[in-house]
Amino acid sequence: MGKGKSDPYVKIRAAGVTFRSHTIKENLNPYWNELYEIILTQLPGQEIQFELFDKDLDQDDFLGRFKLNLRDVISPQFTDEWYTLNDVKSGRVHLVMEWLPTVSESARLDQILQYQAQQQYQNKAVPSAAVLFVYLERAHGLPLKKNGKEPKVGAEIFLRAMSYKTKVCERSTSPRWDEAFHFLVRDPKEELLIVKLSHSWGQAMGTVVLPLREVLSEQGLVLDRWLSLDGALPESQILLRATLKMLNTQLAVCSSGVSSDATGEGSERDHVIHRRDTEPNLRHRSPLSQLGVQSHGQVKLQIGYSTEENRLFITVLSCRGLPACGSAKDSSDPYVSFILLPDKNRTTKRKTITKKRDLNPEFNERFDFDFTLEECMQRRLDLTVKNSISFMSREREIIGKLQLDIDQIDLENGDTQWYDLVEETN
Repeated sequence: MGKGKSDPYVKIRAAGVTFRSHTIKENLNPYWNELYEIILTQLPGQEIQFELFDKDLDQDDFLGRFKLNLRDVISPQFTDEWYTLNDVKSGRVHLVMEWLPTVSESARLDQILQYQAQQQYQNKAVPSAAVLFVYLERAHGLPLKKNGKEPKVGAEIFLRAMSYKTKVCERSTSPRWDEAFHFLVRDPKEELLIVKLSHSWGQAMGTVVLPLREVLSEQGLVLDRWLSLDGALPESQILLRATLKMLNTQLAVCSSGVSSDATGEGSERDHVIHRRDTEPNLRHRSPLSQLGVQSHGQVKLQIGYSTEENRLFITVLSCRGLPACGSAKDSSDPYVSFILLPDKNRTTKRKTITKKRDLNPEFNERFDFDFTLEECMQRRLDLTVKNSISFMSREREIIGKLQLDIDQIDLENGDTQWYDLVEETN
């Protein structure tokens, strides 16, 4: 890294989070031995950036940088390599990186915890054993404010030092949030999830303390139910879904001498690493099943994301094979309507023009949404193809439906695909 002496340190940036190593004094061949963990999503073009600096009294000197595409981390799953520094004459950095798939088997926990206990890092980091996904849906039966008015309720969710805040709902004793969060968990046997409700972050409206060992005891490691609030009315409850996923580190498998095939988990691991590392049903409590259901035609969509404009775009291209449901019994007047859930205020609701007497209509209409990539990954497309009818008509209005998680789409390449429409379910 040059001649003379340096006091080097490293900055790591990924998904809007920055880590900084400690400074090694007067060393051109520093050894850090530090562990950093972050929940990353497979977003198009996402990179991990590394920069080295020489600590100085006035201004730190630049020692080099390099970037890694997230795909280059996900594809091999485990990487142990030296990387050459750019924009300087010399220097390399040694990294050990692991992309951790998840499994829904508590049997792996003891093995992972045993591996944790054997690790020591200079920055005192403890490897996480699991990821906790929390979907906070709604509450009911909350008390009124002291002045008798309905509260504006927000929720704070805590696990160790990590915390999130929901939006503050309009005045109601039955607020609805429909928001999802995630936490890294060191030991699910010992840690507590705490949810605190308050009026506009002031007057307390009740608290729930959930030991994660209760989630461990649930089938599939999913707890999904109403929970009573302490410090509120007897009938005050919140509805949440907590899902635990064990982090399937191969280092723990190797240290125990057990192969992944012997554990019977190889197929799940291969499935998870090539898709976004989240719980797909976390935000959607009643996903529409499309298996074994008779098709009601198809809709062709192009869905993508413009990183230059920070916009999600959805283009409704066409439909084909729609069933006839008009008065002529051989045609329909179709149009497409959709919304991006969750959307309490229906600000993302859009619809195309109506095509008269056409069972294979072409629309070619594009709709843009100003979302960040992370916001896109929290959305679900709820699309309906409808038959345009008069208010008093007895004709069937809904032709078919489609529900699709945006995080399952190749947004970088502007995925164009035909999707089966299914019958509306109650």
